[in-house]
Amino acid sequence: MALRVARGLLRLWLVLSVLWIGGVGVVTWRAFPENELPSICDLPAAIRSETYDCSWLRRVKDELVFMDKKQRAAIQNGILLALVPPAITLVLGSALLWAFRGFW
Repeated sequence: MALRVARGLLRLWLVLSVLWIGGVGVVTWRAFPENELPSICDLPAAIRSETYDCSWLRRVKDELVFMDKKQRAAIQNGILLALVPPAITLVLGSALLWAFRGFW
């Protein structure tokens, strides 16, 4: 009986953690601050060099390199908010399960 309860609680924690992480990801994505600096590819062709690569991959690399402090802080806060509560819940739930097994 106790093994079924433990297995069920672990599955419940897993489902709720996935939903939590997904929700935090959506909220962080919507509140993510825009980059204040324009991309080189957004400049007119007369100003930028014709040999500069404006492909999709190059734009993503430029965005990662030119991230400002607000954007980095938003990503760090989102990661902490997404991972710390499920980890604390897992540790607390394991400790409570261990404690209640002593009574059975």
